[in-house]
Amino acid sequence: MELIETLQSRSKGLFGGMLGVRYVEAAPQRLLAELTVRDEMCTVPGIMHGGAIMAFADELGGTATGLNLTKGAGTTTIESKTNFFSPGRVGDTVRGECVALHRGKRTMVWQTRVTAPDGRLMALVTQTQIVLEPKQSPQQAIAALFEGKTPDEQKALLAQLERGGAAIYQSLAATEPDASRKTELLGAAAREVDNAVVLESHADG
Repeated sequence: MELIETLQSRSKGLFGGMLGVRYVEAAPQRLLAELTVRDEMCTVPGIMHGGAIMAFADELGGTATGLNLTKGAGTTTIESKTNFFSPGRVGDTVRGECVALHRGKRTMVWQTRVTAPDGRLMALVTQTQIVLEPKQSPQQAIAALFEGKTPDEQKALLAQLERGGAAIYQSLAATEPDASRKTELLGAAAREVDNAVVLESHADG
């Protein structure tokens, strides 16, 4: 029940909350939710718009994917196919059952059955979600450059970064109007070059 409450709370103020999605059951491989058809969801008076059905299913597929993501990762829909079988009517509480067809590291595929109160199948939606890797901090991105490299390769790479840093310090010094700060920046550039020389000599050795 705690997971259901969390999902319901997260949807407040967002599209799912605006639709009126109510979660009933939630697990990494299956999600069940309900939605009451309102007048503003209709394409003609009394008949639920197909886009509202698709949006309901998409909300479930995205939410279900979220239950399977690692911390910091995200997702977005990259493909969706809908077959319509029968209409939904205003006042009906329709049900969406979203089940996993594939839960991979890069993509996940979900199939959602949208049914009327009497169990009649309204639509069958199959969608593919791409998994978006967590955003790395600058430090993590730099550290990733060194992964899998030998010590000599790491020294050579670090020397390149040191020389790149020196060029940036020199560029900043060229635009610095304060003489003392300019001197400090040029000193920092020189230290970067010295570091690069040390690394290059160790790599050669």
